[in-house]
Amino acid sequence: MDRYVILVAGGRGTRMQGSLPKQFLLLQGEPILVHTLRKFSLPGFHVIVVMNPDFMEYWEDQCKISLDIPKHQLIAGGQSRAQSVANGLAQIPENCLVAIHDAVRPLCSTDLIYRLFKACEMEGSAIPVVACKDSLRLIMPEGSKSVNRENYKAVQTPQVFHSKKIKDAFSSLAIETFTDEASVYEAAGNKVHLVEGEESNIKITVPSDIQMATAFLALK
Repeated sequence: MDRYVILVAGGRGTRMQGSLPKQFLLLQGEPILVHTLRKFSLPGFHVIVVMNPDFMEYWEDQCKISLDIPKHQLIAGGQSRAQSVANGLAQIPENCLVAIHDAVRPLCSTDLIYRLFKACEMEGSAIPVVACKDSLRLIMPEGSKSVNRENYKAVQTPQVFHSKKIKDAFSSLAIETFTDEASVYEAAGNKVHLVEGEESNIKITVPSDIQMATAFLALK
């Protein structure tokens, strides 16, 4: 079964307090997006990058400057993450496996990628999760209360699905109300299969995350 990857790089990265979206910021001298592309530059994988149209020309110029950027298909994103993912899904066939991944998670391992695709082949879906290390509180109208963190998992990407089912889910639901692809998939009546993720598979969101990612890379 063919394997596709949709890298979602449509954000503006406002929390990074810079003029460029965070996927273009440098990590060890190269854009974060390049690091992420290399993770998925695997035999038999087809990679699609979904990008904010305002920055596509900038990225195409970067690709001309550097000959070391892995091959990929570049398409325009939508007004939201959900619409950007839908644009990516429109590019792939129905009988394949597709991973949907945050372009600003550049540290996921090849082992995790292969484990997720293997689990998806068997279970129909596979998403990486890690344990919650902090204490959690549930916020309610009347206040808050402590909850058992053992009953919760933090969700990561890549999230991998059989393409027909995730495409059907995106076409049948009001996708803007969901925060990730697994939620859309589940709301359409499908079962989400959990796979152990990686603590190092962080999402670069704020400036301090660059320092953390640099530290993780130094350990590899």
